[in-house]
Amino acid sequence: MSATRYDRLVHRAKLLVKEIHKEYCSGKEIVYVVVLSGLGSWRVAVNPDEMHNDQAVIDAIHQYYAETDDQRVIDGYKMGIFTLIRVAGNIRTLDSILNILFYQLEKEQEGNACFVLDTEEIVQKLNSMIAERYDAYKNESPRFESWFSRQQTFAMEHYGLVLQGKPEQ
Repeated sequence: MSATRYDRLVHRAKLLVKEIHKEYCSGKEIVYVVVLSGLGSWRVAVNPDEMHNDQAVIDAIHQYYAETDDQRVIDGYKMGIFTLIRVAGNIRTLDSILNILFYQLEKEQEGNACFVLDTEEIVQKLNSMIAERYDAYKNESPRFESWFSRQQTFAMEHYGLVLQGKPEQ
């Protein structure tokens, strides 16, 4: 049976996750952020013209956890998400965080997840960051509010999540 293009992406991502995990275990707590965001050589894509495939990375993290049963894989993954939230200075990074969160939740709902994340803690940190940076996002793009409104609706309808809206004045 030949591997699909996506299978090859996940395989490459898993090699990167193994490397990242070694770094994480050696004390570099925020290192998972580089593979989640696809920084530099940590980008997972078929060719240079394509975007980083965070779904392949998440699938690789789940596969690696299934192979190792190492709680530190989950801890590193969460730390990577929290780091992304902390540094989300632009809409593109916010979009990436939402893509990661939504795909994780989709895996959990479909029963394809090897572990479940504490979504409440992640959403709490995410909402706090959004409230803090809402005006900056709005200033970055005139379409931010309509885009974010669609994200809020999607989060509620598919996962029952309430994403922070415009902060009260």
